[in-house]
Amino acid sequence: MQPKQPGLRAVFIVSLLVMPLFLVSVNAETPDTREPLRLVTGPHYPPFAADYLPSKGLGPFLVRQVLNASGYETSIKLLPWKRAYREALKNKYDAVLPYIETPERREQYLFTDAVFKTNTYAYVRANSKIDARSLQDLKGMVYCNPLGFADSSTLQEMRSQGEIVRVSAPNLESCFKMLVANRADFIKINHYVADYVLDHIDLSADKIRSLPFIVERISLHVMAPKTKKDSQALVSGFDRALVEMKKAGRLDEWTESYLETINSKVKTAPY
Repeated sequence: MQPKQPGLRAVFIVSLLVMPLFLVSVNAETPDTREPLRLVTGPHYPPFAADYLPSKGLGPFLVRQVLNASGYETSIKLLPWKRAYREALKNKYDAVLPYIETPERREQYLFTDAVFKTNTYAYVRANSKIDARSLQDLKGMVYCNPLGFADSSTLQEMRSQGEIVRVSAPNLESCFKMLVANRADFIKINHYVADYVLDHIDLSADKIRSLPFIVERISLHVMAPKTKKDSQALVSGFDRALVEMKKAGRLDEWTESYLETINSKVKTAPY
């Protein structure tokens, strides 16, 4: 089922109206003399990234506001997650987003400060007998996480010890369908994504429930490849602008407006 795409004119009009006053103060010391940055993101991760969302998702939307504030013009392209990761390392793109920071990724990329923070939960079938109260209670079970999506260090350790099994699917919608079809015991995902997917696909929310504990706390970042000589300057400039935007309350305002526009059921949480 094609996701619903409600009218989004209002959030962009508001953004265009409020941005100039803020950009003048931030860009005063950093005139825009640079080439446009080539950004790349991935699919099937709504509301943070998807080809059918405005600006290709909340992640690219917020990141482009921050980069504009730090003096950069930007372009954005969407590719499969693994391809985006590889091609950025080949210097075809200047930055890739939004990604969870992991030790393996830190070996090849520099990370900005967190653009977004949220908690991840385990989702099971509503009629499931699973009554877990911690991640350790899920030992021996099978969970679905889409291709290109990262696991926490705890889940990775449990997998390496053979205590839990991961299966992958092309996207989150497929994971939820595998869950309903009893081909997986649970899905590990943050509630923003779960709310959006359940609200926009042909799957009744009363068939799914979340377990009452946090699986992991995650933050989403921009990654700049270490293979590019300008990456450190990009990350430093981004972080400075990000701090100013948070202080001014712009990031929270844009996040709330964006999420309310694309999905009335999504509720924002403070940083």
